[in-house]
Amino acid sequence: MNKPIDAETVWRAYQRSIDYKRGLNLYDRVRTNEAFFLGRQWEGLSVKTLDPLIFNVLRRVVNLFVSMLVSDDVAVSAQPFCRPEDSERTQKVLDKALEAVIERTGMKSKNRYLLRNACVDGDGCFYIHFDPSIESGQKIAGDLAIDLIDNTEVHFGNPASDDVQRQPFLIISMRRDVDEVRAEARGHGVREEIVQSIVTDAQQEHMFEEQQEDDRMVTVLLHMRRVKDGIAFCKTTQNAVIMPEKTAPYRLYPVAYMSWERVKNCCHGSSPLTEAIPNQIAINKLYSMYVQCIKQVAFPKIIYDATRFPNGYTSDVGKAIAMRGNPNEAILSAFQAPDISGQVMALLQQMMQDTMELMGVSDVTLGNVKPDNTSAIIAVQETTMAPLELVRLEFYRFVEDTVRIFLDLMRVHYGTRKLTVLGENGEETMSYDFSELDRQVMQLNVEVGTSAYWAETTQTVTNDNLLEKGIISDPLLYVENIPDSQIRGKSRLLRALREQRERGERNNSEEVNNES
Repeated sequence: MNKPIDAETVWRAYQRSIDYKRGLNLYDRVRTNEAFFLGRQWEGLSVKTLDPLIFNVLRRVVNLFVSMLVSDDVAVSAQPFCRPEDSERTQKVLDKALEAVIERTGMKSKNRYLLRNACVDGDGCFYIHFDPSIESGQKIAGDLAIDLIDNTEVHFGNPASDDVQRQPFLIISMRRDVDEVRAEARGHGVREEIVQSIVTDAQQEHMFEEQQEDDRMVTVLLHMRRVKDGIAFCKTTQNAVIMPEKTAPYRLYPVAYMSWERVKNCCHGSSPLTEAIPNQIAINKLYSMYVQCIKQVAFPKIIYDATRFPNGYTSDVGKAIAMRGNPNEAILSAFQAPDISGQVMALLQQMMQDTMELMGVSDVTLGNVKPDNTSAIIAVQETTMAPLELVRLEFYRFVEDTVRIFLDLMRVHYGTRKLTVLGENGEETMSYDFSELDRQVMQLNVEVGTSAYWAETTQTVTNDNLLEKGIISDPLLYVENIPDSQIRGKSRLLRALREQRERGERNNSEEVNNES
């Protein structure tokens, strides 16, 4: 039997994870990558000899990567392998429920921030949980919610592996207001003397460098581990248990995790920005020195004999200039400095181009070419973006993991819910007991891809081809095979086609009766 976990045990595991991340230099690396992405590329440097210029190559590359990965809408289809008479009904219900959850949680918009975090920091993470305060319009209140977690806030029990579901335990750290944490502890029935022991981080001795100084904030740890009956959850601070350990009958940790570039035997991935930052620094320095040099030597300089002009020389219009000696012998000339070598600008352009190409971005990808030969441009663009396909597949794997967690939480929390699905007689409201997934979830096949990739557009085109070749001759069958999202008012169209068929059958029956 698993013993209840205490605050001291959780805190020790948290400190070990902190030490591991420090050994990887994760905190400094994330801080540096974030600063360079946001344009704070001279932060902490006192530069007086030149104007610090910023030509942010990295942000352009990151934004392009993220936009390429989320340019196509991600669609999800859950196909249960159950009895033939139930499979179609169950799939319609699950697809409708997943569509509603994805929309309500804002998963598509959060995917952009997740990919941005993965590209800049190296990793992206979702924490999925059931929020009973969300109004669902169902008999059982509450619905699923998604929290975006930084890679510095998620701690693995086995840091040598990034497989979430194989971890002995997981810890998610968060910074919250101390009064809010005390109120939550009281809500869970924690004794008042323990509640009063919950103090701010500023009053603790640990106060890690990664945590900002704030008098009102305390570090809260959400600990989850796999036990016999499911996943056990508890919340602690350094000295107190906020929420005593509770077991939920989950089969999966409610955490989805992806790395941009996996690192062998490490739970944290690598960011493409890390290796490109020295290039970005060199570009900024060279550009700044180039502009400073132009400011100094681009304009002619006046040279005069200081012994003849003891009060100095001025170029003000109409102003008298005092001198010593004969004015006709005044010594004054203009000096033009040598031009800057053209190699400097050529080197700068080459560095910027090479940096982007090594990161996987070319002029064709950015659209900096004339579209003279469309086929060649498309071929080069597809070749250039081929390395990004590996990240795209990793992202699809991440979405698939998220969907499986959705289904796992639906199985536990949803109960019986009413859903509107498209049936044979148009849209109909039906009840579905999500606890039925308890025996089917292990046999679920979840497919993830762009909408055109897995079903919708491809299915419509195939349907059109079957109609043109005469394989499909029934208009009703043709419309039924088209995905719901491709036709607005599909239920009304199906109803009209069925009524038209019934009228035709009645007319044929009457004609037969008259002839007889």
